[in-house]
Formats: sequence, C-alpha cells, structure tokens
Amino acid sequence: MRSQREAIVCRSLTKRYNGRTVVDDVSFEVTAGTIAGFVGANGAGKTTTMRMLLGLVGPTSGMALIDGRPYRELANPRRQVGAVVDGPGAHPGHSAKLHLSVLATSSGLAQRRVDEVLDLVELTEHAGRRVGGFSMGMLQRLAIAGALLGDPGVLVLDEPANGLDPPGILWMRDLLRRLAADGRALLISSHLLAELAEVVNRVVIIDRGRLVADKQLDQLLDGTRVVEMRCADVAAMLRAVTARDLRADLDSDLLVIHGMSAREAGELAAAAGAGPVHWLTERTSSFEDVYFRLAGSLADTQVPA
Repeated sequence: MRSQREAIVCRSLTKRYNGRTVVDDVSFEVTAGTIAGFVGANGAGKTTTMRMLLGLVGPTSGMALIDGRPYRELANPRRQVGAVVDGPGAHPGHSAKLHLSVLATSSGLAQRRVDEVLDLVELTEHAGRRVGGFSMGMLQRLAIAGALLGDPGVLVLDEPANGLDPPGILWMRDLLRRLAADGRALLISSHLLAELAEVVNRVVIIDRGRLVADKQLDQLLDGTRVVEMRCADVAAMLRAVTARDLRADLDSDLLVIHGMSAREAGELAAAAGAGPVHWLTERTSSFEDVYFRLAGSLADTQVPA
C-alpha cells in the first residue's frame, strides 16, 4: 500500500477570468485508496479545477496540491501523478509502443515499463500498430497507459470510459478498482453518472464553480427514498407533504415524494383525506436523482437511459 501523503488536496481554490469567477472557493481532498467522482455540468468548473491541479492553469487564489506540493514543484511529476485530460496526444504515424517509449525516455523512466503498461491496458497485440488507425476506445486505453507509465500514486482522469464498448467499460471498472486497492488516489470526472456510481466511493459535485457536495457515495444516497403516488385528491396530499417540509414533484397526476416511505405516504394520505390511493410504490434515489437535486446547471449533462 502507498503512503497517505500521495493524495489530492484543493483548498479554497479560486479562478477568475476577466472578472468572471469560474471556480469559487472550492475545497476537497482525495486520499489514498479512494476513487472520487468529480461531477458537474459542462461549464461548472470541473475542467478548470483539474487543469489547476495539474499545473496547466494557475489559481487566482487558494491551493491545488498533489502529494503535498503544487504540480510544478513535484520532483518527478510522471512518477507521482498520471493524467488523462485530452487523450493520448500521440502522433498518428507513431506506433503505440513508440509513443510510450518517447514518453518514458523524456521522463527518465525505464523502457520495461512500456511493455508492462501495454499489457496492463490490453494493447500488447497492437503495440506495433500506428496510432492513427486506432479506434476511440483503443486511443483511450493508450492514454491510460501513458498515465500509468510512471507507476504514480495519484491519477486524474477525465472521462476515462469515453469511446469504450460495454466489455471495455467492464474492463475499466476492474482496472480502476485494482488501482485504488493498490493505494492510489483517483479523481475521475465523467458525465456518465450511472457508470460512475459503479466504481466511486466518494463524490465531489461542483455547480457553477461552487462545491455543492463532498461525501462518501453511500452517505450521499442514505435516506433518499422516493415514493410515487396517485390518489383521489392530489392537491390535499401535496399540501400535507409540504406541511412536513418534504420535497414533492407533481407530474400530471403522479406525485413524487422525496424522503418518505410508502407506508408513511399511505398513512398521510388517509390522515389528509386524500384517498383512496390508486398507485403507491417506493424506490431508493439513484445517484442521478441526487445529483439533479443538488446541482443546478444541468442543461448539458448527459445521463444515459
């Protein structure tokens, strides 16, 4: 297992462009062994935050640290942090192996790591192929291989499942879990909320530049029961639910009540004179439900069916 110091820390991180605040006083950390999902709509400030963390953009104020230091002060960046933010950046005429060999040489890494990471991302049989002929999924695997080249303790990955087919997504889940189990700290940005919920154990949600949630996934979902109900007097039921300071959404004649069990809803309907009840079912909120409730800038967020 790796040291707890190999972690991601943002403290009061702020970035302004031409008087516009893009990231506003954001603080969170990702410790060793944690897979943190970094979630927000397009334009919410995710990319700017990740770029500040990777030393590509300087903060207006606050700190973005990896293993206790700003990226630009790391002695061996590729050995300490691996990142996928803009694809592999490989020349289309180079083979996968040549691309990784160049990266290894420029970073002072042993050439044996090239074969090791090609094997890890299951590209060994394609090592001699030109990158220009790779599918999007293969390019994504190559980008992951480049990020792992220095065997870093911290990984910052933007849309790691992009371009992968269903078997590739299952492979990615397993890889991320193994990397975290080895003691690495992972920060993963993605719009695929249902997929993200399969692998993360912590969630950081940013909306319009501000942090709106930083919790363990199970804590975020705890107590998030939802009841769907149809009854004779929907207006009476809605008034009764509102009086309890609970959130309710009305879609035609379907009342969706958050934070209440089916039994409680049935008893409340009887007490409020809203019966008879024609339809009543209970479910637990999904990660998407919770995200939609917490975040406001949702127009560009893609949620799979």
